[in-house]
Amino acid sequence: MTPLEVWNLPVLGHELWELLSTPRVEADRKAGVPEHELATRLMPALASALESLVRQHKVDAVWLSGGLACLDGFEQALTAATTKLDRPVVLAASPRFAPVHAGLRLLKSSVSAREALCLDVGQTSLKCASRETLQVFERDTTVLPRLFIGMPRPEDGHHITAAVRFLAGALRALPRDTSVDALCLALPCPLDEALVPGGCTYGWEGHSTLVADILAEARLPGGGEVLVLNDAELAAEAARGDSRLASHRRILCLTLGFGPGGALLVRD
Repeated sequence: MTPLEVWNLPVLGHELWELLSTPRVEADRKAGVPEHELATRLMPALASALESLVRQHKVDAVWLSGGLACLDGFEQALTAATTKLDRPVVLAASPRFAPVHAGLRLLKSSVSAREALCLDVGQTSLKCASRETLQVFERDTTVLPRLFIGMPRPEDGHHITAAVRFLAGALRALPRDTSVDALCLALPCPLDEALVPGGCTYGWEGHSTLVADILAEARLPGGGEVLVLNDAELAAEAARGDSRLASHRRILCLTLGFGPGGALLVRD
């Protein structure tokens, strides 16, 4: 599985995130675009991006997930916009939550975890799932304002402290008597081999102790294995488990959330 940097893909004279993102949808809503038209307005950029990425990576199928795929009429608009792609374009059965559930399956298949926990960190909300619960924690932008790439970061680092507390608070929301023996943590940014994060609107790029800080603040009972990956990689794991793609070898996986993310899934 290979993460793909797609947010800045040149599309229709713009970078992809400008045309296919939560801020774009928010701007359309503010401008009075009817709810049933929002998904349709995303399709020219999505279709153009898919055409380019399918050709570049020589994929034989596409799999989509993410909150934008939950917009009214998205699936119908997607079908109409991708008829010329000549590849199956599969929408996750549960676009917003497919990755977080895949994280649980990934842990259970790799470790003998009795109580696994997955936290899928988005830039608008957190999705946290255990064997028995699924919770969503919305980002409060008055506490955690969006820090776009190129914007100055607070010199005192209080934005990182606030982000750590936000994520740790979601992890601590489990019942008190629950002992976690495996955790999957998916972050909305690039990660190097030392788990140093890259850029996103939380503004924590380069903060080398981010993962350790989150775990220390969460104080999860039980300890155990911790799997850390990029959120698009987690989405690709969800695609791997989708039976509709069982016969396909090279799959382009796109997450359509605050901004677009991507990964290439290649089966052996």
